[in-house]
Amino acid sequence: MTIVSLLETLVKGILEAEEIFFNNPQDFYSLETAVKHAAETFSADFLSTVLSSMNHQIYDNAWRKNRYNAQRTDERTIITTVGDVTFDCTYFRNKEDNSYHYLLEELINLDKHERLTEAAEVAVLTEALKTSYEEATRVLPSKQKISKSTVYKKVHGISEEIPDEAPEEKKVCEYLHIEADEDHVAEQHGRWQSSEDNDSFITKLIYIYELKQDVPNVKGRKELVGTFYFSGVYYGSDGNEKFWNKVRKYIEENYETDSIKKIYISGDGAAWIKNGEKYLDKALFCADKYHLMKYINKAAGQLLDEKDIAKEELWHILYSKSKDSKKKFDEYTSKIYASASNKKVVEELRSYVLGNWTAVRRTLRNKHVNGCSAESHVSHILSDRLSSRPMGWSQTGADRMSKLRCYEKNYGREKIINLVRYSREKKKQLRTGTEDIPVKALTLRQITAEHYDQSKSYIERIQATIPGLTVRKEAAIRTHLRLM
Repeated sequence: MTIVSLLETLVKGILEAEEIFFNNPQDFYSLETAVKHAAETFSADFLSTVLSSMNHQIYDNAWRKNRYNAQRTDERTIITTVGDVTFDCTYFRNKEDNSYHYLLEELINLDKHERLTEAAEVAVLTEALKTSYEEATRVLPSKQKISKSTVYKKVHGISEEIPDEAPEEKKVCEYLHIEADEDHVAEQHGRWQSSEDNDSFITKLIYIYELKQDVPNVKGRKELVGTFYFSGVYYGSDGNEKFWNKVRKYIEENYETDSIKKIYISGDGAAWIKNGEKYLDKALFCADKYHLMKYINKAAGQLLDEKDIAKEELWHILYSKSKDSKKKFDEYTSKIYASASNKKVVEELRSYVLGNWTAVRRTLRNKHVNGCSAESHVSHILSDRLSSRPMGWSQTGADRMSKLRCYEKNYGREKIINLVRYSREKKKQLRTGTEDIPVKALTLRQITAEHYDQSKSYIERIQATIPGLTVRKEAAIRTHLRLM
């Protein structure tokens, strides 16, 4: 089908929709949806025409004939953001090694088992960021069945370790702030296991920022400057080391480390958060004031009518410059413990403060430590998708979803295409026996560039004709071809 025929069909559909609308002008909804459908149909048909034309050019090319024998021409259908695209795809045999190839698929970097284009996968992942897998199946205008399993596989197919994009120039900063917390996610083992078998696991969140500044025209509200997020399911000491080393690498690649005087790590005192001091140079742990306030309020509440007096005294001791303030805090909370009806909340306060005494004092007395908002960040980035609603996750699914949500926060949704390309490239390496090549050495920018600069000796020999309105314009095919 030529571009003229496609345009005639498009115009005919739009004019028919217009005529129906003028007969019933109150139904603008039908006009809008009809025009949208006509445009999507035109776009899908145009993509089909372009791909089939490109396949025909490959088939007729003299360079190809010297190297490959045509075996058969199949009809291939892929799902795009504008609907199903069906095109011709010829199967070739290499004369030298007898290997078989769909050269068109290799040229456009489409895996032979892949049903979705890169843009379609981006659309699915973008929807899965916000809603359930079920809702994500409806985002593409396809007549084919897109199941929850398809979305599941796309989320799980995200690369386990995503390289960060290095800046062109490193930043200079005297103080860096790191805040960390975790989300408790319900684990789903499978439909055939009872709910008693299900447990929970934690997804960790770390984010870096340079300073807090006032939000214009919003009194009393602060915003973080230079924020960057990290998340994932990192288990045990090895996982914790891996997680913190990722943070360390980011700092080294993005900041002039010689200019950094201190890195302040704020959190609730969990061991994995405090261990950040071991992996980051110039790092100091600061106890989260939010949890401190929560523990003080609960413990002081055990004194009923004297709770306000108790809270005032506890804060006074903590802010005191006296050398024996720790001893005073121990003695005072021991008295509260003796008369408390709920001794557990008092013990939580004692454990948090006495176990993190230096970190607590640093939080309260260091002018560079300005509070911790990790709880709200966990709620917004992780809990909103992973645990705020009754749902279960596999550990792999929760890990990839948390990484995906952080990637969106760091780079924006328009950059998810780079993540899709990187993940597909890594899977391709594993399938083609190049898994020993360290994928981490490839940047997202390089993966994007590879779509245009590999196999130039082959690409330069092929010319594809792209349909125009009145003439067929010749253009060099500038895309990725990987000879198998």
